[in-house]
Amino acid sequence: MNNLQLSRSNLNRFAHWGPFLSIVIYKFITLTTLYFTELWWPCFGSLGGFLNNALFLTLFVISFSCYLKSVIAGPGFLPLKWKPINLEEDEQYLQFCRICDGYKAPRVHHCHKCNRCVLKMDHHCPWLNTCVGYSNHPSFVIFIFISIIASIQSSILLLKTLLLVLAQYGHRVLIYFPLKLTLLWITAFGLAVCLILTLSLLLYIQLKYVLKNCTNIEDWIVGKAISRREQDPSLPPFIYPYNLGPINNIKTFFSKGDGIHWPVREECGEYDLTIEQLEQKLIKESWKQPMKVIKNYNGRWFPLVFGLCVCCQIPWTDETRMPLNIGDVIQVTRFRKYWMYGHKNLSNGTRLRGWFPKQCVETLSTSSKKDK
Repeated sequence: MNNLQLSRSNLNRFAHWGPFLSIVIYKFITLTTLYFTELWWPCFGSLGGFLNNALFLTLFVISFSCYLKSVIAGPGFLPLKWKPINLEEDEQYLQFCRICDGYKAPRVHHCHKCNRCVLKMDHHCPWLNTCVGYSNHPSFVIFIFISIIASIQSSILLLKTLLLVLAQYGHRVLIYFPLKLTLLWITAFGLAVCLILTLSLLLYIQLKYVLKNCTNIEDWIVGKAISRREQDPSLPPFIYPYNLGPINNIKTFFSKGDGIHWPVREECGEYDLTIEQLEQKLIKESWKQPMKVIKNYNGRWFPLVFGLCVCCQIPWTDETRMPLNIGDVIQVTRFRKYWMYGHKNLSNGTRLRGWFPKQCVETLSTSSKKDK
């Protein structure tokens, strides 16, 4: 893929509800805040008004630039058909991706939405319409941090506007506040407060990962590794290889390498995490339960035909929903009260994964007894 095709592919990420809605919300809050502030603290009316607007717009430009960079730069993808330099020695420690037709380097995971193996994948973000990974993770964290500061300033300015409006009743009217402006203020203030709460929680989670030099996926792997050793004390202890100490972790987070080779602790090896992944994958394979589809499912998020309980307790995740046809055989790997997660093998050699209602399937042993 040449540079022109690559740039077009990156720009196509904006043709999605996530980036579109993000830009609309961000611009709406910014312009509405500037409008209401101008009513009582005009930009060119005083030095304070000018500095306030300059700070607010500066925060907006920085955060919006980081957002655009996160979307356009993307997470960084492992080259298709990638192989380690020492293939014969290292392939036993690495997973093989059938879709990308290559081995997965350490800290690489395949994203089924991007349909590529992602370097240091943290998670797939629908608001970016791409993954957060090696290339865009620093700009993503900066975007969250600056956006929180800008949202706090916006909410304070909007709240000050409301206090001035309430204080003028019974006195000389300084700010005209009809119903339309009231609704506009409520919407902008509500969105600003929601951004502060949600982004603060997200920033807290991301900073924990930065200080440990891990990702959301790797934190999940480490948690399962610890759980395995609690259940079986005979297993050797697992040490997360990329935790180099808070200062070095921050340096590594903002440093630029190739996204494939990473420094590890002295007592750890390059493939310690991938070896643990392979062992966990073997356990997961042993947990698979084959089931037969007895009811069709069209892949909708709210399948009313299966009842209100199924619709009200959907898995709150951006993972796909898998359409089912009667007679399909599904390998189920995750179970919930009303939903299941699994995969089915397609004729072209690939796998289709996703969630589906529990009512759609039954175990093969049960179905075979009914057939008899």
